[in-house]
Amino acid sequence: MSSSLSSLIFNNITAILVSKFDVERTAIAPGTALSELGLDSLGLMEFVFAVEDAFHLRLPEDRLDPREAGITLQSLCGAIEEQIRCDAESPAAVHA
Repeated sequence: MSSSLSSLIFNNITAILVSKFDVERTAIAPGTALSELGLDSLGLMEFVFAVEDAFHLRLPEDRLDPREAGITLQSLCGAIEEQIRCDAESPAAVHA
């Protein structure tokens, strides 16, 4: 994770996992797969919704489906960063 935005996103995701989903901080690393967090399928969906709410965005399901095996926290951060950039560049964001 190189950019400061990625680090900020990762730190926010870590805080959500620790405070709302009781995930041990030591179990959280960029390469950790969502499936390794100890959350069931409903918990994973609730986690993604909590992340979307925290960042005030919606992740397209075709971009990141939390039920899909192998999705890591780093890939989640990348999807969030990409969506933030897309939202910032959209004409609706300029006129909002």
